Amino acid sequence: MAAIEQEILEWVSKLDAEKQRRVLEFVRSLGLPQGIPGDDFAARARQVNFDPADLEEMKQAIENGCERIEPVEGDIDLFA
Repeated sequence: MAAIEQEILEWVSKLDAEKQRRVLEFVRSLGLPQGIPGDDFAARARQVNFDPADLEEMKQAIENGCERIEPVEGDIDLFA
């Protein structure tokens, strides 16, 4: 076993079950595809031909939805 693997095992074995689970989730996430760079995504998005009327409708929906303030009941702890 490589020295790095051995050290990882030593550290992980000292953690409680919940922290070991979090380490496992993190390690698994390292093997997941990371998507595409933002510039590539933007270039692909520019290639899509949206109907101008649909774009206007989306724009209006975003603007209308973002300009509302909905009341919140109860106390809010912003630092919780």
